[in-house]
Amino acid sequence: MTDTLSRYPTLSGDPPQRRGVFLVAAVVGLCVIAVGSYLALAAYFLRSEAATTPERAQFFASSIDDALTRLEHLPYVLSIDESTLDALITGDTAELDPILADIAARAGAEFVFVLDVNGKTVASSNYRDRDSLVGNFYTFRPYFRDALAGESGRYYAVGVTTGRPGYFIAEPVRDSAGTIHGVVTVKIGFDDLSRALSGNGELVLVADEQGVVLASSDPELIYGYMSPISDFERQTLEEQQQFGDKTLFPLDWTPESERRARLDGTAYVWTRAYLEEEDWSLHLLSEVRNSRRQALLYVAGGLMTLLLLTVAASVYRATQLRNALAISNADRQRLTREIEERRIAEKKLETARTELAQKEQLAALGQLSASITHELGQPISAMRNYLVAEEIAANAEPNALWPQLSGLVDRMQRIVDQLRLFGRTSASSPTSFPVQDTVHAALQLVQHTAREAGIRIEVSLPEAQVRVRGRPERFEQVIVNLLRNAIDATQDHDEGAVKLTMREERGSVILSVADNGHGLGDLDIADLSKPFFSTKPSGKGMGLGLAISGQIINEMGGTLHAENGPDGGALFVIALPKPDDSDA
Repeated sequence: MTDTLSRYPTLSGDPPQRRGVFLVAAVVGLCVIAVGSYLALAAYFLRSEAATTPERAQFFASSIDDALTRLEHLPYVLSIDESTLDALITGDTAELDPILADIAARAGAEFVFVLDVNGKTVASSNYRDRDSLVGNFYTFRPYFRDALAGESGRYYAVGVTTGRPGYFIAEPVRDSAGTIHGVVTVKIGFDDLSRALSGNGELVLVADEQGVVLASSDPELIYGYMSPISDFERQTLEEQQQFGDKTLFPLDWTPESERRARLDGTAYVWTRAYLEEEDWSLHLLSEVRNSRRQALLYVAGGLMTLLLLTVAASVYRATQLRNALAISNADRQRLTREIEERRIAEKKLETARTELAQKEQLAALGQLSASITHELGQPISAMRNYLVAEEIAANAEPNALWPQLSGLVDRMQRIVDQLRLFGRTSASSPTSFPVQDTVHAALQLVQHTAREAGIRIEVSLPEAQVRVRGRPERFEQVIVNLLRNAIDATQDHDEGAVKLTMREERGSVILSVADNGHGLGDLDIADLSKPFFSTKPSGKGMGLGLAISGQIINEMGGTLHAENGPDGGALFVIALPKPDDSDA
């Protein structure tokens, strides 16, 4: 590992004072480069902004011209319509109101209304509204006076009735002789125009010839004036009521050059464009700080990139050092892993040997039990027959003459029965059989024993037939063994009870036998399944029942589990797979 680390030189040999001077010089140089880059980029972005704003300003001006002229044909079309002239001549304008309302809705005009020669509104598209124009006089409006003089009237004003700003276009209504009988006026709303300007992200002002802001992307600037208004101009505005009850106010506007201005203390790149339809000007203002902010972002991005490269170099160096350390630790980790794998393998091998020895022991015991059963079965039966004959001859009760001898014969018979069960091999082949029938057959075999011991057996089985695959006579042995064990475990209980239940769950058949006896204690199914292991007193059993039962359940592809019941006693659970339909 020392050789590995020696391949990576360090600065540890440099004097600390020299490294400090180098660091200070690097920081100062970086600051100078950053400031110079910022100033150069800010100037560049300002020039770029000044070069592109004239086109945008002219685009906005053209858009406003289009908005002002899109309905300029409508007043003329209505003025030459015979129904308009007839309504003005006859004075019957009731039928004209709904026509004007429909035209205004279809054309997108705010109002369409007709005035007589006295300036009185005789018909209007908003005749149904509370603020209807019908009956109002507008002789003071310049557009009315221009139309009454035979010209097209155009005028921006705030509605006296509605209080909403708009652009009015008026045309005179003439008869065939050229006599003017009234005026048709269309109002184009200005609120939508201001909202359209506010969606571009820049500050836009539209001012009239006096410098009063008529529309703006910032609603707070509307009705402010960019240059002082003379007393004569104020008097004219009051006579014409151009701005209604709106209050005009001065803007904090200071032009600094042809392309730079300040508004409310903020510096802007200033671009002007002029409308064709009106003597209005459009002012496009782009904040200088946007260009400075953009330059600052570029400089910050450069510094961040440099910082990231520095960090990346440091990380790379640290990675190389970690790799060197990892190489030195690789062998140790590999050896640790191999030792652990070998330990696990040895443990598995020992388990396999134990299981093999147990199976060989069970096989030898099976052969031995078959021989013992064959040799002892007949002598024990003969002894029992002699005892019974003597009892009959003496006219005595069963087991009354030689109770100790009878007990010994019964004990030997029980041992021989268990050995016969252990050594028996079934001649039948596995088949699909109903579990309920096998359970009922097992209950018949243990019912008498349970009744004599005073044990209550409760059975809960599904009504529908449930089938499993195996040898029914061997499965019956398992049920009988579990029930007898449960009966033996509850004999000393005042109200001994054994409960056998069965259910289907996720493709399996679950059969459980529970009792309220003394339970299993600290034992588990592995302990109980060992050959010749028994919790019963000597002479009551050989400890082969659960070993045989576990072997039978394993042959059927199932599992046998034992645990202490939740309410006391022992609980044995058998889980068997349900056969496929083809096996049923």
